[in-house]
This record gives sequence, C-alpha cells and structure tokens, in this order.
Amino acid sequence: MADYVSKDMINKAMQVDLLEYAKSLGMEFETRGRNNTFYQKGHSLNITRSKNMYYRFSTGKGGNVINFAMEQNGWTFQQAVRSLCGEEIQKSVPKQTYIPAKQIPEHKEKMILPKANSDARRAFAYLVKTRHIDSQIVTQLMREHKIYENDKHSCVFVGFDKNGQAGYASVRSTYTMGNSYRGDVKNSDKRHCFTLNGKSDSVYVFEAPIDAMSHATLTKVSGWDWQEDWRIALGGVSDLGLQQFLSLHPEIKNIHFATDNDEQGKKVLENEYNTDGTIKKVGYMQKYKDKGYEVFREEPAHKDFNEDLCAFMEEQTPIQEDMSL
Repeated sequence: MADYVSKDMINKAMQVDLLEYAKSLGMEFETRGRNNTFYQKGHSLNITRSKNMYYRFSTGKGGNVINFAMEQNGWTFQQAVRSLCGEEIQKSVPKQTYIPAKQIPEHKEKMILPKANSDARRAFAYLVKTRHIDSQIVTQLMREHKIYENDKHSCVFVGFDKNGQAGYASVRSTYTMGNSYRGDVKNSDKRHCFTLNGKSDSVYVFEAPIDAMSHATLTKVSGWDWQEDWRIALGGVSDLGLQQFLSLHPEIKNIHFATDNDEQGKKVLENEYNTDGTIKKVGYMQKYKDKGYEVFREEPAHKDFNEDLCAFMEEQTPIQEDMSL
C-alpha cells in the first residue's frame, strides 16, 4: 500500500533532529539560559533538543518530530514518516474542493532560492570532509553557482533551466548527528535537475547530487577525466529531469542508470508485470531502450555512490599512513 510505513521507517524518521528540521523550514531560534531548550523568535514554540521534542504554548500541543512534520505540513502520519525518511510528498487538493479550470494558473509559481550565507565554509567542509567529495569538484560547482550555503548553514544544490535561470533546488542539512534533513525548495521544478556538465554522448543518472559528485570523485581518483561524461541528479526517482535533459542534448546516445542499490532504486528501472505475464508498468531501462538509447545499469556496491566513495577513502587511509612512516 502507498501509505504503508514500516517500523524501520518510523525509527529512522524519529532520529531526524527536530531543531535542524525546523530550521530547514526557515524558522529561527534562540536560547535562554543554559538549558537545552530553543525558542522560535516571535512565537510560542520551543524545542528541547535533548529530548527531540517540541511544545507550542499557544495551542498547548506538542510531541516528537513526526508530530511536528504533520502539524507544519498538514500531513498524515504516514506522509510525515515518508518525508522525514527522504521521500518527496506531493500535497493534493482536498476532494471536496472544486477549482474551475479557468482559475487554475497556467504556470507554476516562481521558485525563490533560500538566502545565501556570507561564506560557504560549513557546506564546503561537510562535502569535502564528511562526504569525501573532491575539493576541486566542489569548488568548481560552487563557482558555477550550482552549490552554495544558505543562511541556515545547509547545502543548497541548484538546477538551471535552458535559459540559465534557477528552476530547481534541494536543501541538505550539514548537521551530522542522527539523520540530516533534506528536501526540495518550494515550487522547485524537477525538470531542471542538478547537472555536472560533460562533453561526451553519455549521461549518468543519479537520485541525489551528492551521489553524482561522489561518482565524479571516484572517476577522478581512478585517473579518468571526471568532466568527460555528463551527470544529472533527479532529486528522487522521477525521470522528469532525464526527459528534459535529453530534449536539450540530442547528442546523448548512452544512458547509465546509477540509482541507489535499494528496492526503490531498482524498481523504477525494471518492468513491472501482471500475474498473466503482461507488462503492467514499463521500467526506465526498457523505456529508454525503446527510444533508441543504449542503456546500462551502474549499480553501487553499497546503498549509493557516496557510501562507495566513503568506503574507498577509508580503505586508503591506512595505506597513506604506512607510506608516511
């Protein structure tokens, strides 16, 4: 069932840092005294970080991070859990609400990028030190304005439309304790995906920007030109970004699907069959093969390519230490 959430998912959601999650929504907090309680400026909300709980004096209600996500977004319990686990949740129009066609706006509201911080030191350190992404790659993408640090000290990854205007952005907390928050900026259009420019007729397709950069790093440390092939991050598993990318790059002939090595990452690639053996849903591998592309599966050894990169770097550390003796 679409709304089913497992105990593991609930436990994972409960580990998300409530204060960092609230900050990612644009809330500002201050502390009073020496306790571990944070107060939202100008509001009656307080968060006790040691307990990962909140309380709102104006309503007399409070709870954990799942309750908070439900309250802030109008989500069901299942939607809140799935969102905190990293899934994108689409808000639907209530069934009882009727909107005449002429009142539906033709264009989506414009996305407004989060305010940038005065420097990007924390974002840079998170990507290079924690995620082990090559510093040259991070620096170049920052110069291209595809990565920056917002005023909440989170990483912002930006995708541009064909006119060079920011059309998509996702935010990733640099907080390393527990599960860091990640989510799309309001009114982001997934057609305009995060892209690492290339020169060849091949594109590698990832779910997240960090995995695209990790794959580029692994390519570089292997002695290959990381800027030869294109890399895009879909911001999930929807192929809207891939469709748009291919429409703008007719030179592409090869598609390497590098989605995560998990149930969801595999499921979107393969055909889904009915009990009688007929195809119920065409997977991406078949879909783009039928469009005339050469398709390949680039499966990470671990859950994703950043885990592969981190494992690789950990293996190199003892070697480097021995060489220094």
